Amino acid sequence: MQVLEIRAATYNELPEIARLYRTSRDCCLSFLPQLHTPEEDLWFFQNVVFRNQELTIVMGEGQIIGMISTKDDWIEQLYIDPRHLRKGIGSKLMEQVKAASSGHLKLMCFVENVDARSFYEAHDFKEVKRTSGSENEEGAPDILLEWQA
Repeated sequence: MQVLEIRAATYNELPEIARLYRTSRDCCLSFLPQLHTPEEDLWFFQNVVFRNQELTIVMGEGQIIGMISTKDDWIEQLYIDPRHLRKGIGSKLMEQVKAASSGHLKLMCFVENVDARSFYEAHDFKEVKRTSGSENEEGAPDILLEWQA
């Protein structure tokens, strides 16, 4: 059983986090268009996520294997290294975020991301509404999900 460390990310870890983000999206969200370069991903984590959101990572085997970012009552990002899916890492992050929340969380999930939808439903998130995708840069239909303690 591997020992996991869950903690706040540091600025110096952002290149590794951006790589994890890209690897996870390429594997699990291959239905989405690739709109950004790896350099733009890093810029996004340095200038948007790290500055404006709570960014938490999971360390395992000496590397970052998962991350979640939140702002207010929103889960903005949740990505797990594809080699570590279905090992409870996302659940550990979700438990921590729920415990630190106001008792209410929201997130957007792409309709086509069936595995993520199943994960969120297993964590008691309920569908509130669907959108056409006109509100996200990928243009992909998505779902607003909410959790209430």
